[in-house]
Amino acid sequence: MSRRGQGRPVRWVAHAFATIVALAVTATLIALSFGLFAVRFVGLDAYVVQGGPTEPALPIGSLVLVAPIPSNAVRVGDLVTITLPDRVITHRVVAIEQDDGRAVFMLRGDASASPDPVAVQPSPVVGKPWVAIPTLGYAVNYAEAYSPPILIGLAVWILVVITVRALTPYMSTSRRRMPA
Repeated sequence: MSRRGQGRPVRWVAHAFATIVALAVTATLIALSFGLFAVRFVGLDAYVVQGGPTEPALPIGSLVLVAPIPSNAVRVGDLVTITLPDRVITHRVVAIEQDDGRAVFMLRGDASASPDPVAVQPSPVVGKPWVAIPTLGYAVNYAEAYSPPILIGLAVWILVVITVRALTPYMSTSRRRMPA
């Protein structure tokens, strides 16, 4: 084998590896996007657990699918996901009390010893956690944070590959024999 051809198997392996990684990342982003779209299409919401007040029921990094429920269906002991002005939280209902003729929920995180200091009116209740998928929330956060640069990089990579393949016949370094 000539010296010039010795580096080609390494380049081929590196190219194949880069292609496989790019396709795997793309397939994962597409699968997560379609999965989240399908979840929303059937009426569920998806949230990522960022803190530990509901551990061990909902570990940090879990993807929680929340089903909407009417406020009169909430019972003491249920986990509920509520929307506050600055965040969305999932806590357990420890009491349902009456305040001016309206029901209010007293909530507590499973990892907390005491109830939350503020009673919550039923209107911000989003729903009840239906299923929690441990660690998938990390992938969702990653996809949300890095999908634009990954997709732009992938588009640039595809354009470069198409360009190089189109120009390869014109970039040959071997000497061509001129017809005699």
